[in-house]
Amino acid sequence: MAKATKRVRRKAAPAAAASDGPDPRFVPVAAAFARTPGFSLMESKSQATRGMMLNGKSFGMSTGGRFVLKLDETRVAALVADGVGKPFAPSPGRVMKGWIEVTSPKADWVTLAREAHRLAAGSARSAR
Repeated sequence: MAKATKRVRRKAAPAAAASDGPDPRFVPVAAAFARTPGFSLMESKSQATRGMMLNGKSFGMSTGGRFVLKLDETRVAALVADGVGKPFAPSPGRVMKGWIEVTSPKADWVTLAREAHRLAAGSARSAR
């Protein structure tokens, strides 16, 4: 009689998510601020989420292929009207005022990040 063999099922290694690692579109953004006084870059362990900070206050991030910036509400409305992005909602039904998720593939991330940085720098000065 033939001996029955036990089949061992092995789970396939999980495929790397598309959002693992830094978004290559964010690299020039981080480089643009690398030597800016007060700028810091916060990263998740996988580097999939990168937050831009100015003197400890967030003004933007890249996460899961999304680029999100803090601007004033009027500017966000103008960018949304121009088709550059949409209001940022970290969860369904929860829209954060003054934050935009850049959705246009033609948008210049560095230029928009500089705008958000200027706003953050102005807010820091007026808070003093």
